[in-house]
Amino acid sequence: MSYRVLIVDDHPLFRKGVRDTLALEPGFQVVGEAADGQAALEMIMRLAPHLVLMDVHLPVRNGLDVIRQARAHRFEGAILVLTAYDSEEQMRYAVRIGANGYCSKDTPPEQLLQNIRHVLSGRYVLGSRVLTAPEVRQIIGEAEAEEDPSLSPREREILQYVALGYSNKAIAERLGISQQTVKNHMTAILRKLDLSDRTQAAILAVRRGWVRLPEEPISPEEKS
Repeated sequence: MSYRVLIVDDHPLFRKGVRDTLALEPGFQVVGEAADGQAALEMIMRLAPHLVLMDVHLPVRNGLDVIRQARAHRFEGAILVLTAYDSEEQMRYAVRIGANGYCSKDTPPEQLLQNIRHVLSGRYVLGSRVLTAPEVRQIIGEAEAEEDPSLSPREREILQYVALGYSNKAIAERLGISQQTVKNHMTAILRKLDLSDRTQAAILAVRRGWVRLPEEPISPEEKS
């Protein structure tokens, strides 16, 4: 059979490299490409691919959020995360919320194709490890998947700025809301995440891939 594949990454050259790799292997059809998370989610729902190759740090909506939403909408295809962010915690979290694999963007083309075959056949790929479903459950723990803290879109937006180091005043100015409203949202964020301060929230957000860090540094004046 021919497997329908969706490539999700905000770097055109990387998407082309993956597309060219798949073109050399019979049995794969790239049915779409998405450069941001929102477009990716819409294409997943519309195209129903057999496989999604998913980056984590994406504009608009990050890859982990796309995975959660896709699984919530009963998407049954395989999802293989390709990321430059090598984090054991994020890898385990990605699998808990519905990814079938998590590997580095530096993976050689031959190994990437092998990883793709593994996840399409029902196995799991965690870095260099190829595992069955029972083995994955043992590694990530027998507990149920971590609960989505159910942050609202506005709370996620504010958490993004907090992770980037913006003050409440700067966040309020950029979003066109009052500083008190920002404080109220931060209180709700900390309560939902069961944390005591904004620094802890920022660290957790970066580790979990809930926010996207910029490639270029932001000036201190802009964040104050």
